[in-house]
Amino acid sequence: GTPGEVQLSMPNDFDIDDEVDKLHGKVSMLKQMTGAIHEEAQVRGKLIDQLEQTMERARGAVKDARRRLDKAFKQGSSGHLMVLVFFCLFVFLGFYVLYKAGKFVKFFTG
Repeated sequence: GTPGEVQLSMPNDFDIDDEVDKLHGKVSMLKQMTGAIHEEAQVRGKLIDQLEQTMERARGAVKDARRRLDKAFKQGSSGHLMVLVFFCLFVFLGFYVLYKAGKFVKFFTG
């Protein structure tokens, strides 16, 4: 033949139409798989978006709860501190009065 020409020899039982049909079947299967992968990717994408939204709501709820807890603790701690101060003052005054009353009783009893 001429230079650059390629010659193929095919076996006698080779059926090009049968091979094209097989190739077409494989391409169809790959196309179905690609579609299924695309659908799966969309579903997973939606699930991830929903998870991100849920996490954002949870973060917001935790932030609000922490803020409320801090506010309640600050308000509560100042109230507890006042109660503690008054309690200590009352106990001190009680002991002081009892001490003075003891001296007063001793003064009169001898």
